[in-house]
Amino acid sequence: MAAVGDSAYLPPLDRLLNGDSQLLSWEKAFSGLSQLPPGPGEKSLSAFFQDDRTLALLTQFLSPFSSPTAQTRAVFDTQTSAIHVTPTSSGRYDISEIKEDCLWLSKEVGIDEVSALRIVILEWQARPAAWLLRGITDKDGPGNDLKGGQKSLRSSLLASKYGLSTDVAVLGIEATERFDTSQERRLRILNMYISERQYLPMTAAFITFEALNGKEPKLYNNAQETSQSQRLSWRTEVGSKIVARWKLSSVASTSGYYWIVDAIAALEARFQNLNRGSGWLKDEDTAIQLEIGWCRIQLTEIIQILRTILALVISQKNLTRSDVFRSWFELMSNCSFLEQFDLPYQELNESYTFPIQSLIALTSLAVLKVPVALLSLHEISSRTIMGSSADDAPYILNKAVIDQANEVLTNAASAVSYNASLAIFAWGIIMQNVRDYAEASKESWDLRQSQRAMESFGASQQSDSDSNEHSFGQRRPSPHRPSSTGSDGSQQITHLEDLLDIVKPTPNNEDQITFLAKTSVDVLRVFDVITSLATTFCTPFGSEHYGEPGLGMRLLLLELLRAALDWLDYGPDVIQAILAVLQGSDQYWDLLERPPIVDAVAPVTVFLQDTFLMQRIFEVALSRYPHESLPFLKICAALATCRSPLDQVDTIPFRSTLSNMTTFTCLLPEDAATYTLGGDADSIYVELTSNLDMFHDHPILNRQNAMMLSSRELVRHGQSNCSGSFQIPEGTTGRTLTENKPHIVLWRHEYSAFQYMGKLLQRTMLGGALRDRLGLESTREIVTEIVGFLTAIVASMYYGQLHDWETESAQDIVRSMLEETSDALEGNDDIVSLVFSIFEAELHQSRSVSEEEGANQLILHCIQFTHALLFVLPGRVWPFLGRSGLLGLDGKESRMAAVVTATEVACGSYDFLIGCVRVFGALLDDAMTHIVSRREYHHVSARYRHSEPEAIGTGITEVLMQKILAGFERLMIDVLESFRNWRFLFPYQRLEISARICLIFDRILSSCFAVDDSLEVSHKLTSFLAPAAEYLLDVYLSKGDSDAPIQPLFHNMVESLASKSCKPTIQGAHYRILQTKASLQFATTLVRVNLYLGRRSPRLEDQLFKAIPLLTMIYAAHDEYKTPVAELLEALVRHAGSSDGKNLSLLGHMGQGTAKHFLDMLSVLDMPFDDTQLSIRIWRLLSAVVSQRQQWFAIYLLTGSTPRENLKNKHCPSTIAHHVRPMLQVAIDRFCNFDTLLPEEAVSTLEFIAQATDFWPWVVGEIVKNPHLITIFTKFLHNFGSSAQVSSVQSAEGHPNQLQMASLIVDICAMALHHSNETRDSTFAGLLLPNLSYLMQHGVAVPSYNISLHSNLRKNFEAKFPTCSLLNFKRTKLERPFLGTDYYYDMGLAKTVLKYDSTWEGKGDGGFAEELARANVNLSVVEAQGNLLRSWKTLVMQLSISLGGDKNFQASLVSVIRNCLKFNLDNTLPEAIFSRLSESRADLAFALMQRTMETIPRSIEAQSVLRPAWNTLRTWSPDIGLGLTNTEAAYCRTLLKILYLALQAHTPDIAAPYSEPARAMDGPSAMENSQAALEILAVVVAQGFRSLTTLLHEDTTKILPTDFALIIAILRSALRVPGVDRHPEQLVAKFTDDSTARYACTLLSWSDKLAVDDDPIYGELSLAFLTELSTVPVLAESIAVEGLLTQISSANLMQYFRRAGGSGPFSEPTTMYTMWYKSILPFALNLLEAIGAPVAAEVSTFIDQFRGQLSRASNSFDTKPRPSPSDPSAGYVTLGMASEAHSLVLIVAILDTFRNAGSSAGIVAGDVVWLAWDKNQVKEDLDSWLQRRKTLRDCILATNEREEAWSRQKAVNRQSGAENRLEEKVLDEMSAAMSILSDVGEF
Repeated sequence: MAAVGDSAYLPPLDRLLNGDSQLLSWEKAFSGLSQLPPGPGEKSLSAFFQDDRTLALLTQFLSPFSSPTAQTRAVFDTQTSAIHVTPTSSGRYDISEIKEDCLWLSKEVGIDEVSALRIVILEWQARPAAWLLRGITDKDGPGNDLKGGQKSLRSSLLASKYGLSTDVAVLGIEATERFDTSQERRLRILNMYISERQYLPMTAAFITFEALNGKEPKLYNNAQETSQSQRLSWRTEVGSKIVARWKLSSVASTSGYYWIVDAIAALEARFQNLNRGSGWLKDEDTAIQLEIGWCRIQLTEIIQILRTILALVISQKNLTRSDVFRSWFELMSNCSFLEQFDLPYQELNESYTFPIQSLIALTSLAVLKVPVALLSLHEISSRTIMGSSADDAPYILNKAVIDQANEVLTNAASAVSYNASLAIFAWGIIMQNVRDYAEASKESWDLRQSQRAMESFGASQQSDSDSNEHSFGQRRPSPHRPSSTGSDGSQQITHLEDLLDIVKPTPNNEDQITFLAKTSVDVLRVFDVITSLATTFCTPFGSEHYGEPGLGMRLLLLELLRAALDWLDYGPDVIQAILAVLQGSDQYWDLLERPPIVDAVAPVTVFLQDTFLMQRIFEVALSRYPHESLPFLKICAALATCRSPLDQVDTIPFRSTLSNMTTFTCLLPEDAATYTLGGDADSIYVELTSNLDMFHDHPILNRQNAMMLSSRELVRHGQSNCSGSFQIPEGTTGRTLTENKPHIVLWRHEYSAFQYMGKLLQRTMLGGALRDRLGLESTREIVTEIVGFLTAIVASMYYGQLHDWETESAQDIVRSMLEETSDALEGNDDIVSLVFSIFEAELHQSRSVSEEEGANQLILHCIQFTHALLFVLPGRVWPFLGRSGLLGLDGKESRMAAVVTATEVACGSYDFLIGCVRVFGALLDDAMTHIVSRREYHHVSARYRHSEPEAIGTGITEVLMQKILAGFERLMIDVLESFRNWRFLFPYQRLEISARICLIFDRILSSCFAVDDSLEVSHKLTSFLAPAAEYLLDVYLSKGDSDAPIQPLFHNMVESLASKSCKPTIQGAHYRILQTKASLQFATTLVRVNLYLGRRSPRLEDQLFKAIPLLTMIYAAHDEYKTPVAELLEALVRHAGSSDGKNLSLLGHMGQGTAKHFLDMLSVLDMPFDDTQLSIRIWRLLSAVVSQRQQWFAIYLLTGSTPRENLKNKHCPSTIAHHVRPMLQVAIDRFCNFDTLLPEEAVSTLEFIAQATDFWPWVVGEIVKNPHLITIFTKFLHNFGSSAQVSSVQSAEGHPNQLQMASLIVDICAMALHHSNETRDSTFAGLLLPNLSYLMQHGVAVPSYNISLHSNLRKNFEAKFPTCSLLNFKRTKLERPFLGTDYYYDMGLAKTVLKYDSTWEGKGDGGFAEELARANVNLSVVEAQGNLLRSWKTLVMQLSISLGGDKNFQASLVSVIRNCLKFNLDNTLPEAIFSRLSESRADLAFALMQRTMETIPRSIEAQSVLRPAWNTLRTWSPDIGLGLTNTEAAYCRTLLKILYLALQAHTPDIAAPYSEPARAMDGPSAMENSQAALEILAVVVAQGFRSLTTLLHEDTTKILPTDFALIIAILRSALRVPGVDRHPEQLVAKFTDDSTARYACTLLSWSDKLAVDDDPIYGELSLAFLTELSTVPVLAESIAVEGLLTQISSANLMQYFRRAGGSGPFSEPTTMYTMWYKSILPFALNLLEAIGAPVAAEVSTFIDQFRGQLSRASNSFDTKPRPSPSDPSAGYVTLGMASEAHSLVLIVAILDTFRNAGSSAGIVAGDVVWLAWDKNQVKEDLDSWLQRRKTLRDCILATNEREEAWSRQKAVNRQSGAENRLEEKVLDEMSAAMSILSDVGEF
């Protein structure tokens, strides 16, 4: 018992109940601990296991929980009191209920209250998951108000296929109605207690193994070895602490494991508890299930105690202590070695009986410590060692315990106890040694003295020779010749003699030792037991820790066999047991996947290093080869799987032996003339008198076979028989190995076993079929073993490549061995083609299920050989598969399908199918790995002149790869759709097949669509996958209604919910997890591809949405499923949000109950494991929900209540009870501790908050109300500007996530400012502004794009790999990448295809891998800086609104404008990056400039923008026309607008005469500004107008009227810049040189044809341009000289003004009247003003030609007309009319003046035409209107939007009497005209 404190084992209760912490159950702890390689939760696991309370429980796991006492109750009451846990009505927890359950559990199971509290909290934590896993029923939550969840699931294909709607018991879940009852809750609590009791001992046994093993698992040359070692060091430390506490727990000496004695006692107690029962809930219906759970606790503890005892005993180097020895065999005697182990419940027998009995057998053997015991006996016989009865004495010295063991084991042998067979056999060996040593000690003293002297020298020689043997210790002298050397001591002899006295005759008067040995071998069949244990128990049940426990158990069996070889001869039983121990049950595929462990003592390694074993087994088998081929080949194949590199160069340690064989064993020929016999009867020697064919006893060519061969084949084989390479020459001697005839002879002959095997394979293949020979062994078996041996050798190369050994030298070795095997073959055959021929023959052989066992082994070895060869010689495999019948590419039936259908489907074992699936995956791997290297070979073949083309398959065409991969794919799709109905003897095979196929399909789609933006897959680097990818899309994303292709995916998902019972091992669950994750991943990729390609095939998505309740159940089922489920849900939500059709609702498909508990699970994020990737995926899912049209679910997760609940709470406040933590609050709380988060997780959290504020405005209010969060934001932004951080983020190697965090914070702050602006509260703006100093200066800075890095990388990459480009590795939008080293370029794909070249890794950090990673980081920084710029743009705009009245702030914004323009000058960035960012900066600068012109329009700050604006524009595009017509026209227009506003800051506002005048700059600045204005006039106006006119004539779609309007506005503003008028010569030169005025006239002449919607807008623009030019006198003179008035008058548009009635303000098109009063009349005035009298005649003639217009103007102010239906505009006055009158008055007055002056003005008065305009009428009308101000006000009519705006503005001059700005302008024009008319007499 321990108090609740701030610890990892039991955190404070309030934090647990509030959701801030999560308890780590023992089940999750064990799952995380056993995950290899370690998962993401290492930090949490480390804290948990190093907690004192955790260590205490692990140390005392035999009795972990104490009984309840008054003290424990007091602690419990204190920790659950209100001061520690506040009672709440939120509905999240009920502390009273928790306390009641704790006290009930404490009483029910007899544990202390605090321990009960932890279990109750664990159940409370797991309640949402338990609810989700309960099943789908008709009532989904209170009131049955939301049933979408069940309906959608039932309507999906799952309902009809798997019966989910009718049989929820399939998933083993309680009904919803009972879920919240106290009965069900307490049942779940008891089940949680059972789970904790089961997994606690499993965890203890697991974590102590590494400490007992003395090392941590390390992989060969693993790149992550260092980091992995650091991550695992705490495990060994914790295990060592536990073991140390076990040692210290003894009262006496600490040299031994006294804990074992207690453990043995605990075992006995558990055996007794099995039949006693728990006594829980006796009156309940669930008592049986609880009792089964109770039995599982006992059985699990028995297994884990046995495993721990076994590990402890094995790790001990000394002999077992006497007390341990005695306790163990007492227990075995009492329980009879569990020979009859019947469990109370039959369903438990299958899972527990076999492992427990196996552990009993192995532990009984381990306790005997056979090698150490034999060495100890040798030492006892050599030295004076006395017996001892002490408990801590080795058992061999304790006569009493030996007597006890002798009796127990003899009784077990008599009782035929198979569980004791190992111990009986080992005890017989030990006692036989005791007898030998004891008998030797009885010799006379003299004889012993003389013998000692004679043997001392030999003993020392033997000692020296044995010193190099394996760690079994020095080999003891042979028991048949016992040594009695050493000092003469009676004690030691007396002790051995005393031990011998124990041996007594059996009741049958048989020698006891002989009885033990014979019984164990003959009756108990100990070798069969060893074989069974090694294959069916040691390997599968010892798979943890990379299989080290299983290796240790098999090594224990090997030690026994080694000890037995002194007494047993080489024989079939021994060989079978040896092979089983060497190989276990590992198959070829298992060996490939299991990484080799450094220093792991594997049986194969020990065997190869042990001279004795090699002599007694390998060399004997070798001496019998090839007469006895099978044992030798099987031993060689087993030894070839050695995982420890004994020699880094020679990975096959016995290669030299096989290459240089010295003996050949065969039957003596029947022809006596070929040999002579000699020697005596005991030893017959043989000598050849003629050459002997080495294949003479392989009579393949009998008559029957000969008739089947062609003559060519007969000749070939006849020549083969005469070949000297396979003949034993005459004179060769040998000896017979048998006395009877026919003799078996061992010849002394040197040859290569590899060549012999190759030749044998060739001779067994006749006519393409495999022929059996006559003899003792089947040819098929021999061929099978040869192919298996070759496969093992080739696969050893794969180990080397996979684990980065000396791959080149290892590859050369494998090739050399294949070449050696092929050397003696005839014709063009080599060993590879020969094996492929055998494979093809087997594929076409008709077979049935009735064939003998193992008949399919040959075809299995062939498919494995094909797989292994892919990693050495892929160039041989692809062509073979292309011509083979395996796939049926020739149009015939696929032989793979035929073999699977004919044999495997019928027998239920699918090894061949699994092999084909593996080959499919390996082919895909090979194609991906070598795609660049193969193209490079064809591109520059000289580079590979000295390489082996077959090594990389350079002869393989992409067409061939496409055909083979597509063929495999079609077959695998058929397998997926049909294999659910097949029978499987081994269910894991079905899971593995499904998982691997899904993984392959997923990789195909990802490889095709996740990289390279090319539209066609055939244009990508992975073009060879194009047909396969297209077929997958056609099958799974078709628009049809068939569900057959997607049914397997859903079946796999359903299967993930299979009831998980606590198994003794963790191996079985691996396959189910792999299948589920693969299916989820494949489904996710399909949805993403569907969205990425824009395909409208919603069938899969619809079915997945209907299965969303199932997905939530999968999420709850296992921690491994959470991340893939979150990814799939995110993909579904984003796909639904982008669809144009119906919106699929998450909440509607889930149902309220499912959604509630699912959100409960999401709210804990990655606790308790701190899995960052899971947390990120959850936040991304939630971000998608709040931003992708999932309104109802978004409201639910943001508020914790559904809209219906919110409405109910609003009407009934007393019923408010939020059962779900609002995810918004979770995110805020999470980010408030962002210092503890990884940057990636902090970014994803912020992204969710930002998305919520963007799409849900009310969220902003919650943000603003959180002062802590606002403080964190402001502090972050303030520190973001610190010098250290600035330098970090500005560097190319900076932290993109920090920049991204800043961007998101700025986004959130902008939304908060927007909220504040709407409420007119500037408090937040004032709080934020002081922290923005860095962003004010650097917020729009140029991204830190490393030009040299990217340019050099691209140049060097293309030079090195000319057949591909960097863009081939560019990620697409299929999946959103993480910022960092894998952001832009796919590093995984790049490594896969480029690692063949040494420049990929390079030396040190100089390879392409490092460069590509740096480029990714740099591009991540650029992306994050771009995001920051866009966010800063929004924030600045909001700040300008909030602080718009602050002129100082507005002045500081000008620096932001200048920075935007300055940084846009840097166009060295790539076009894609520059254009995007430059447009964003320009938009920001324009918006801020507009704001500046509204507040401080003519300040020095505003005027300072002109030069940066002009420099930016002219640097970017000197040709304005081209700039406005290219792809970045919008950017050019924005720059022109900024330039216009910058010019405005230098001009007096003549439009508002009462405004503040401009403050002109003096001195050099004024000159620079005027010069800039002149340059603008030359480049932008003169050249730009000409360019635009030309381009418009060529293509009217490229130029907009607004472009001309911008040019005119800039012209108008530039001409008004102070100082421009001082340079008339420059102005004339600039506009004359470009013929600007003539181009304007040309544009006018075309304008009627360029009309836009019948509006001659270009005519208006051209005249407006000329009018602005004419305001400059020198330019007006130039226009007049060029005779442009004539050109203007000849334009077609002028006809509008010549027609009767002219064109008035209400005539169509209205543009004509605007042209008249705004352009034509002011243009004429400007000419008159600039030139004077000389142009008067021309102007008067020009105006007079528009008499209809003048006539209309004379009557426009007539007060008599009134509006009518025929003329609704009659009687109205417009600003245009007033301006027209004012202009005509001025023109008439000026003309009259010139006419009156006559010759004095230098003109002929008669040439000045009298205009047909009645000035008197106009004067009278104007006077009438001015007299009636109110009437005039009512009749003023706005004719455009600008005038409409003026009508709503107040008048500037209050003394004018006008009520609005429009009226004021009209009055000004009319008054000015009236004033001139009144004075007209003076002219």
